[in-house]
Amino acid sequence: MLISADSHVVEPYDLWQRELPAGLRERAPRAERDPHNRHWYFVDPDGVRGVDLTLSASAGIPAAEVQSRLDADPDAEVGRAGGRDPVARLRDLQRDGTLADVVYPTATLSLMTSEDRPLQEACFAIYNDWISDYCAADRERLAGLAVLSTWDIDQAVRELRRAHALGLRGAVIWTSPPESDSFFSRRYEPLWEAAAGLRMPISLHTLAGNRASREIERYGVDVESTFFFVFTTRLELQRSLCELVVSGVFERHPELRVVAAEGGIEYAATLERRLDGGFARSWGRLDHELELKPSEYFRRNVYLTYISDPVGLNNVRFTGAEHFMWSGDYPHDASTWPRSPEVMRRECDEAGLDEAAVRKLGVANVAGLYGFDLERCAEPSPRIASTD
Repeated sequence: MLISADSHVVEPYDLWQRELPAGLRERAPRAERDPHNRHWYFVDPDGVRGVDLTLSASAGIPAAEVQSRLDADPDAEVGRAGGRDPVARLRDLQRDGTLADVVYPTATLSLMTSEDRPLQEACFAIYNDWISDYCAADRERLAGLAVLSTWDIDQAVRELRRAHALGLRGAVIWTSPPESDSFFSRRYEPLWEAAAGLRMPISLHTLAGNRASREIERYGVDVESTFFFVFTTRLELQRSLCELVVSGVFERHPELRVVAAEGGIEYAATLERRLDGGFARSWGRLDHELELKPSEYFRRNVYLTYISDPVGLNNVRFTGAEHFMWSGDYPHDASTWPRSPEVMRRECDEAGLDEAAVRKLGVANVAGLYGFDLERCAEPSPRIASTD
């Protein structure tokens, strides 16, 4: 059995053009088709091209095949329909041997660091309504996450509470804030308190930070942008986790859970060792509020997701498997669909992991964090049966 801790939707291309109020619509994010390769791309409110939405829906289809299909039929829609159609998604989950998904956005992540605050808040509210409707197809198996604007923390708390009422099970915020709004700041306290009280994990997803996320337009075009895209985006994530640990957030909010999504797990052993070692050497000189070692907060309060990570799995002997979660990344091009159980099992076997660890990684940790009922998820989805 598997449950993916990090999968995605591909938002409707006209979502914000259709739903934003008239006063904001002229700056609506949108999708545009490249006249040369015929791929659809996300375009932000400033007209900057971002994520490739065609490849973001191409799970199980090699990039060369995607292009050959578009060359043969320039108007073809290539990819998995489940990015927008929840019933198609449920069928694909069943085909893949995956019981359920935690569902993240795709294009919406690119709006996470927008400085147009009214527009960002409006776009996020629209997305939250849409993803709630999407997951309503089968809330047992589709755990949607809200997105929150954190420029105004009081507004973020209100939206988190609204998202909870909509049936969403967690929320995504920016992966790395601007320096003026570091996670060391106490301004986030109402959000941490609300998330802990509602038992809604807060997610930090790669490519939603203030530096690396802005380099995606030129990924694969120039060396600097490609470097930031594949490397610095993960360093942003690690830095934010360290800030949350050492600033005492988890000491003050022991029930808060934070998910580091799509950053892999290979860095965990080194991060834990360096945090503990560095603090041990200077502990007596620091004005701090930590009652535990940094690694203990990291293991208790932080969960990491991975798609494929042989190095990280070999490091489980140093870290334990209690706060790692496998993810399928459906329907993105990096997805293990439709061979997820095979790929996941092979990597675990090669790392010498026992059955208890494999179960934690594949299903138990994510089920416990998001409240999936494994017995009910193991049954056929009634939504699929009703459409057969």
